[in-house]
Amino acid sequence: MKLLGLNVHLMRQNKQNKRSMTDPPTNERDFASLIKQHSRIINKVSYFYATDKLPFDDLRQEIYVNIWLGLSQFRGDSKMSTWIYRVAVNSALMALRSSKPKIETVSLNFGLLDISSEADDAQRENLQALQSLINRLEDIEKAIMLLWLDEHSYDEIADIIGLKRNTVAVKIHRIKEKLSKQM
Repeated sequence: MKLLGLNVHLMRQNKQNKRSMTDPPTNERDFASLIKQHSRIINKVSYFYATDKLPFDDLRQEIYVNIWLGLSQFRGDSKMSTWIYRVAVNSALMALRSSKPKIETVSLNFGLLDISSEADDAQRENLQALQSLINRLEDIEKAIMLLWLDEHSYDEIADIIGLKRNTVAVKIHRIKEKLSKQM
């Protein structure tokens, strides 16, 4: 009898754990926890797309609002982090479009590319040059490179950006060629 009770308890706990990993938060405390858990994604996208006319804090706030408003539509078809990336990138692109005329993005001083303190001067210069070149890419190319540099698979990038996997593969190949020609 104790074994049956333990199994029922474990099944309920497992079901609760699965639900909490896929279900969107329904209250402010859970939302704050979700934001804290995925703050790296949100901050990276915000820094990546921040401009003089679209400051980091404003963009990050816009992303928070869009995540909150979109939570009821999260179906659980993808990981929560994938969905948050997609909301963040789409929020940034929409905010940039609405703040036109053409805006240049600010340089990435926060370290999109991890430039460790152990890197020698030549490595550091090469990474900073690459970072500068990435800043000059088109918005969609930047989004793709951000995800690729963050080690997402082509399938995940396709899901986040809303393109087909093969299109993502071709775009990454072309971006890499473009960057290597400019280096």
